[in-house]
Amino acid sequence: MRLAVISDIHVLGPGEHEFDRDLFTELGAQRHWARATWRRVLHRVRRRFWNWHPEFRRACFLRALEEIEAYHPDWVVANGDYGGDTHGVGLSDEATYESAAGVITLIREIFADRCHFIFGDHDIGKYSTGKRQGGIRLASLDLGEQRLGIRSFWHEQTEDFDLIGINSSLITLDYFLPEALTEEIPEWQRRREQHEQLVLETFEQLPKSARVVLFCHDPSALGILIHNPVVQSRLEQVELTVLGHLHEPRLLTLMQRLPQLPSWRPRYPVARIITEGIRNAHAWAAFKPIVCPSPFGAGHHISGGVLFIEKDAHGRLMTRRHRIKL
Repeated sequence: MRLAVISDIHVLGPGEHEFDRDLFTELGAQRHWARATWRRVLHRVRRRFWNWHPEFRRACFLRALEEIEAYHPDWVVANGDYGGDTHGVGLSDEATYESAAGVITLIREIFADRCHFIFGDHDIGKYSTGKRQGGIRLASLDLGEQRLGIRSFWHEQTEDFDLIGINSSLITLDYFLPEALTEEIPEWQRRREQHEQLVLETFEQLPKSARVVLFCHDPSALGILIHNPVVQSRLEQVELTVLGHLHEPRLLTLMQRLPQLPSWRPRYPVARIITEGIRNAHAWAAFKPIVCPSPFGAGHHISGGVLFIEKDAHGRLMTRRHRIKL
């Protein structure tokens, strides 16, 4: 078995690319000169040192597809975050949907029925640091499932392994609810219960001989899943958990150490989501996690790539991060 994983693609389509250009001007139009300058500086830093330029992202994505195709995988898993989520409301924003649809369509054109897709937090909606607004939206979840074919849960049984994909944002829903629309909260909670039930039923019904490869975008979900007795009883069968979200694999170690810092409960949405998510980071190791980097890494060509997974002659899983070079 040969698996290829690509994650955190964050390609900007025409609409999001135009918004990215206009945002810098908009930030500078604020009345208070110090605030305008500060926010423009932050935008420049984030654009250059974290996400790099939109053209660079797309070039890395296209090159990554070439590298994956040359690897001849049995399965390709896209582990979430397809567009830029420039407005912070996920796929319910027309421009973000356009970006994500272009990415997913291209992956399907190349790999047809050999690909699976995972929801990332930015696909559903996450508070925007640039716009200072946004949050999870049910319309984003529905558009992803119904029009783009991203399933919140899937289970693919191969000859050697059980491949299971989950929606980490539904597992960690409580972290995102403060930015949800009030009228949507009951339905979000219902969707979470439905999703958790599917996950637990699947783990409970696994044969004792099953070998599981779990796909989960945000590692924060692992800190919640581990508290369920059913999942705990099956942890020995989880041979690997493939994560996205962090862009740079070494951040996994950093995140697992951060909970040792004094407890901190910030009010700013993004900071709150991060700090809440890492409180149980000590438990992530039980899932045998590995991070699939973003194709463009952490900017400036740092650690960008894709993840290759295959079974060796002794039946063991071997992983290899393949760096994308332009």
